[in-house]
Amino acid sequence: MFTRWPDNVDVDDVILDAAERCFTEAGVSNTTIEEIAVAADVSRITVYRRIGNRDQLVLLVLLRVTDRFLSTLRPRLMTESDLSAALVLLVRSTTRAVRREDLSLLFASTERGAIGVPIPGVLAPLTDRFGGIVAMLADQFPAQLSDNIQPAEAGEWLVRIIVSLATFERIDKPNEADVDRWIRTFVLPAFLADRGRSGRALRATAD
Repeated sequence: MFTRWPDNVDVDDVILDAAERCFTEAGVSNTTIEEIAVAADVSRITVYRRIGNRDQLVLLVLLRVTDRFLSTLRPRLMTESDLSAALVLLVRSTTRAVRREDLSLLFASTERGAIGVPIPGVLAPLTDRFGGIVAMLADQFPAQLSDNIQPAEAGEWLVRIIVSLATFERIDKPNEADVDRWIRTFVLPAFLADRGRSGRALRATAD
């Protein structure tokens, strides 16, 4: 017999909690729908009916973990001195989280060989989330975001940058300072309104 959850319990959350535990303990590739159903104390049919197939489970777990991570990062971003510093922190911290168990390899799906291809269906919701962060930072730091940048487009670009940084190793094994310099050199000029000021800051950092 399976647990008859009371009306005030969200069974979807119970299933996603169980899925997240299973993914953490055994890895995404090694976890089956049956194992998630057992961990949630529900039937396999209930998992399919309420959540969907395995790809949908992985996607929803990734999004809830990402939301949790971004909720802790937002206050730190808001305390940075300018948009440039905030974007560096956003890219660096999220890349590090993807490499660790915070977001694990769900972000760059081990199912697809961790080659920088996000799991099916993930790009649009992640774009929305990171686009929202860009919009928040644009409000926090007025006139610092380029007029040519739309937050939604910026969100997609950031997702692609983070996935690339997290899944492709550079030959020279850069440290954190190297990564920050890379972001300032190749990423920030596309975002910042004052490209001249950005360039001067880069040269000062290099010196």
